[in-house]
Amino acid sequence: MRLRHLRYVLVIACGAFFIALSSFGQECRVTTTVRVLNEHGMSDLSLTPEQLSARIGSGSAKVVSVTQGAKPVTILLIDISSSMKEMWAQSVAAAKQISAGAGDRVAVVVFREQIVDHASGREPTDKLVDRLATLKTSMGGTALYDTLIDTAGAAKNPNTALVVISDGEDNASRHSSDQTVDWFLKNRWPPVFGLVLDYAHSQTRRGYFKKIVAGTGGVLAYPSSASKVAEAASELSSAINMPFTITLQPVW
Repeated sequence: MRLRHLRYVLVIACGAFFIALSSFGQECRVTTTVRVLNEHGMSDLSLTPEQLSARIGSGSAKVVSVTQGAKPVTILLIDISSSMKEMWAQSVAAAKQISAGAGDRVAVVVFREQIVDHASGREPTDKLVDRLATLKTSMGGTALYDTLIDTAGAAKNPNTALVVISDGEDNASRHSSDQTVDWFLKNRWPPVFGLVLDYAHSQTRRGYFKKIVAGTGGVLAYPSSASKVAEAASELSSAINMPFTITLQPVW
């Protein structure tokens, strides 16, 4: 399913929809979660059905309703591998910023070649993120894709956002980026968001990781310098925490 907004970009949480049939079998409606970004990368809360055009598969669809969706559970996935050394201070600061915007519905996973620590809930998450500020990045590989699969598979709440803070590199996973997307779509796992701290502009790293973000209906932010990280984290947090629920009806 894909949607086209008349003025903005819609990002669909792929797989996060259901079809409800009426008792007479005459009406089919699809409900899904979308995130709407304006030209500045910020969420727009003024969206109306009239501003959208939509398709379901190859057929046309009418947008029946648009309502503000529920704030998701935010699970931060923080890369502590050696390639993050130069960006570590900004990484921890961004984690605190995005975590604060999540309220009490928050958890954190710290990884390199495997998951090395985790916490769930407001107070445990704050303690772990505060402790990260005193740590140094560690030698070893980066299993970003495997960490995403493991974390998504363990997530209990379907209304969840996985938020990766990394440089986008993966050199230790058993799965490829394409396989990771397949796992997410097959299992209808949550969307993946990313704050890519790679000021050298490594398009290869971003390209592989971007497949996962785009394929699952998330949003990707990559600040151009350390001074832009806070702004990018703010925009990403806004997109995560202000979803819309839209209902579509096929036009037969």
